[in-house]
Amino acid sequence: MEHDSSKRLSEVIFEELVTRIKNNKYKIGDRLPSESILSKEFEVSRYPIREALSKLTSIGYIESFQGKGSYVINNDASDSFRQHAFGRFSDKDLLDILEMRTIIEVEAAGICAIRRTEEDMKFIDYAFQEYKKAHQDEYALGLEADYNFHKCIVQCTKNQYMIKTFENLEEIHLNALEYSLNLNKGMIEKRESVIKEHEIIYNAIKNQEESNAKKAMKKHLVTMRKKLGDIRCR
Repeated sequence: MEHDSSKRLSEVIFEELVTRIKNNKYKIGDRLPSESILSKEFEVSRYPIREALSKLTSIGYIESFQGKGSYVINNDASDSFRQHAFGRFSDKDLLDILEMRTIIEVEAAGICAIRRTEEDMKFIDYAFQEYKKAHQDEYALGLEADYNFHKCIVQCTKNQYMIKTFENLEEIHLNALEYSLNLNKGMIEKRESVIKEHEIIYNAIKNQEESNAKKAMKKHLVTMRKKLGDIRCR
């Protein structure tokens, strides 16, 4: 697809989908095309499609249902809200949001350790193996693999509000994660240390150790926040 090189693919796709919704190409109640269909249409991978859909969800244009797709629920979401949600955050805004994310994910790790089924564990195991594979290359970013591991853990809680809140933070989560991962690019020891942090979380959930899962997740996320300059972390 042709696009302004100064914009991320996801932003270009997001703006195009908003235009279609506002022009009633996709009306309220309509189901959007699947990620697969949109990725073929825009000639991109599913990742920027997923990012664009996540923005639409957070702003209030669409609502997504697992296994059922995404449906238009609003054709006039507030532009001011869009700017707040996906414009440039102040440093304080970003750190506050990451602090909230820590609260959500620490509790999610504990709940996941208790509630996870063998089927859940298959998805978490797959996500962890993909994460390790992506991060064994010291120069690969591994952004999507890292995000998906955390997402699997939150989904394992089966708490729809916790899941939705996590999904609504996806853009901020990915931006902060990308910055944090870039700090370790080409640094073997630091990358191995972060892989180990994920492995400890994974093993605690696998062994259904609630307290250890929460401690491991907190240590991992606090370390990331410190890298981003949050002096409030302890």
